[in-house]
Amino acid sequence: FWLKLPSPTQLSSARCLVREGLALGMALLFRILALFAAFASAEGFSPEACTEMFATMKKLGGPVPPGEGVPGCVEVCSMVKELKDYWGNSHEMGSFACTQGQKYGCVWAGTPPTTMAKIGC
Repeated sequence: FWLKLPSPTQLSSARCLVREGLALGMALLFRILALFAAFASAEGFSPEACTEMFATMKKLGGPVPPGEGVPGCVEVCSMVKELKDYWGNSHEMGSFACTQGQKYGCVWAGTPPTTMAKIGC
């Protein structure tokens, strides 16, 4: 039984991939935090307002009626889904995405609408 060790070039490439993955994950996290900060001051934007809007979307099976949309909710939940799609269940960032998605009651447009459970949360 011989154990073949990776070459220095292979180790360097692996380290580079890990750094790139972490950098992308952190960039997504900062985008989410920036969205939270930007919309926190927007009139009507709150986790409760988003949860109510997405509950309506889920109940209707599609878009909410005009005037019932809350600016910022779709953008926040888009970032949540992007983060979850990238990290999945293999990293704490995936569970962070689920926590934030549940906080905002995220549901995504589709027929039927996509729920948190369908993205693995």
